[in-house]
This record gives sequence, structure tokens and C-alpha cells, in this order.
Amino acid sequence: MISTMIPLLIMQLGFAPLHLDDGHMIKAKFVQAGTIAPFSGWMVQTGDIADIQASLTGNSCLIRLSEIKKDFEDEIRLTQSRCAERMKIIQDSLDESKKLNETLKQQLESEKQYSNRLLIGSVATGAVLTAATLFFSFK
Repeated sequence: MISTMIPLLIMQLGFAPLHLDDGHMIKAKFVQAGTIAPFSGWMVQTGDIADIQASLTGNSCLIRLSEIKKDFEDEIRLTQSRCAERMKIIQDSLDESKKLNETLKQQLESEKQYSNRLLIGSVATGAVLTAATLFFSFK
């Protein structure tokens, strides 16, 4: 639950707080892929890079990488779930359209058959009336 809320919080605030070993906190702006960069990530100011380099000693680099990777994976999962929800809505709408199309095809076929019957009936009635008129007019 909390892991899905972190990317939402980042998106809402527009930045992610990065905590360094020496107590510094850097607010890095989160940038979606395609806005100003070819990939999603955090934008760090030039002055903060020196602080990051100073704090990255030993294992802390791997810890930071794992945190960034986890945040990115959470963002990917959130994006995929939103995409899946949208796809489900579109698929449901498509399924409803297919059912409606089949129903309309059946109704059209039924109306064609009814129209053909009416046509045959009207031709037959017209022929009978014409024959009757001719028969009585020659008598």
C-alpha cells in the first residue's frame, strides 16, 4: 500500500526527497519520460551533485541505487496498473460494441426477410387484383 503511494506522492509534490548519509536532504524533481528527457528519472541540481559524491562512500552507492531502482519499479508497476485499467475499459466497450453489432445484424436480417415477404405478398395481391379486374371487365 505504502509502496504504491510513494510514486503518487512524488507525482503530486513534483519532487522526491533523497536523504544522504551525512544528513543532507536533496529534493530532486521527478521527470516523466518524454517531457524533457528520453527516460523517467530524478533531476538533481548541479550544486547537489557535490553533496552526493561526498556522501557516496563504500556501500552507500549501492544502497542509493537500490532505493532509486525500487522507486522506479514502483512507478513502472503503477503505470502498468493504470494502463491495464484503461485497457480493460476499452476492451469492455469493444465487447459491448461487438454484441450490439451482432444484435443489429440479426435485426437487419429479420427486417430483410419481412420486407421480402411483404414484397412477394404485394406482388401476388396486385396480380390477383389485376386478373380479377381484367376478368370482370371482359365479362
